[in-house]
Amino acid sequence: MGGIYFSDFVEKDNSNHIRRAAAFRNSADTLLGDSRMPLSHFSRFYGIELGRIKAGRLDQFDDSTTVLPVRNRDCGYISRFELERDPQSRGWTYIRNPFTILKERRIMKRELIPLVEQGEAPPECLKASWIRSQLPIVTYYPPATAVKVFAASGTVIDEPTVRDAENGKIFLADSLGNAVFINNLPAFSPDMLERLNRLLSAHPMGPVLIDNGRYRKFSLSGGNYADYTGQNLYRPDSCLFVVGSVRQAKAGYSRSQER
Repeated sequence: MGGIYFSDFVEKDNSNHIRRAAAFRNSADTLLGDSRMPLSHFSRFYGIELGRIKAGRLDQFDDSTTVLPVRNRDCGYISRFELERDPQSRGWTYIRNPFTILKERRIMKRELIPLVEQGEAPPECLKASWIRSQLPIVTYYPPATAVKVFAASGTVIDEPTVRDAENGKIFLADSLGNAVFINNLPAFSPDMLERLNRLLSAHPMGPVLIDNGRYRKFSLSGGNYADYTGQNLYRPDSCLFVVGSVRQAKAGYSRSQER
């Protein structure tokens, strides 16, 4: 089964940041998204081409490929990560007030009912298990871990996109179709970190800023588009670009590509 991994940021009122590469190439300078970002500010783009997701200059994509601007500053490619953990720390568990959470779950269900009745949300979101997953009572936070980021040159760099998303989702890609999805990097085991670094050593990649806010959750298997978009109470397909897989070992899928 496939899974849902990440999405770009929602531009609800002006989703012109999702276009074919040819449309970007043949356009005069354009103001993109709800915040009217100048097209001239972006030097890199990302998209799914021939079943592989990649990030690079606009001229590195076919005309028909749907692409989006890479929002973060280009700090170069990453070739390795190192983790520095406090051996005395075991992390901590946060327990919320059960009565407050139960009340919030009831409110969430009440708000979802009209969306389901209007066909804007699937019936599955009214299940108790789905609502519990959105509003848990207990959350575990791992031990504090410092993440060191190494450039392709081998020097340590301060990469703000990685730094700000260390405990969330990180997406790295190059212009050749090599890409990797990472979640909660500080919690990686030594074996997982070694495998990641082997990949980055062979194919250094650059980070792409993705949504770690309302769309912070994901599924590696058994996930579906409706569950993923339900994290933000089901935005219209026209303003979404969601990346995941529809079959095992496939690179990506975006509902926005059907536009």
